[in-house]
Amino acid sequence: MNDAVLTLLLTVITAVIAYVGNVIAKNDKARTVFNVLEPLARDAVIASQKLGVTEYLSGAVKKNHAVQSVIKALSDAGFSIKDKQAIENAIEKAYAEQKELLAQYPQKEKE
Repeated sequence: MNDAVLTLLLTVITAVIAYVGNVIAKNDKARTVFNVLEPLARDAVIASQKLGVTEYLSGAVKKNHAVQSVIKALSDAGFSIKDKQAIENAIEKAYAEQKELLAQYPQKEKE
């Protein structure tokens, strides 16, 4: 029974990935956004962390600053992103992947 469920799940996942890949391949603009989102998120997370060196910022404020930075950069490049959740996910992923680098920027404590 478990093998059948696993096979069905893998088939569904493969179909979804193939469909999404096909849609992205057909849409150059979506592919461009997809390709630039990760580096933009990484840079925005670092910039937000650096802001916390000189003034106290909560984690939520730093995340919001990073999200707004990515939205502005995409907007300045002529892209309109309606799915803010995708940007938030990219920010969270960038933060998780850069914890060691971010630790180099000691954060100002709340007074």
